[in-house]
Amino acid sequence: MIKKSIILAYSFVFLFGQGDFNLQDVNPSSETYGQLIGPSDYIDEILIIFFGHEY
Repeated sequence: MIKKSIILAYSFVFLFGQGDFNLQDVNPSSETYGQLIGPSDYIDEILIIFFGHEY
C-alpha cells in the first residue's frame, strides 16, 4: 500500500509539474526590471508563482 502511495505521489509531480519559462519583469521597483526572468533564476529558493489578472 505504501509503495502504491509513493508511486502515485511521484506521478503527480511529473504529470502536473511546471516546466521552466521566462517572462519580462514589468515591476518598475524591481532590481530585474525589464529583464527576462523565470524559476531557473531562483534555484535553491522557495518560489510562489501567481498569474493574476486585474479587471
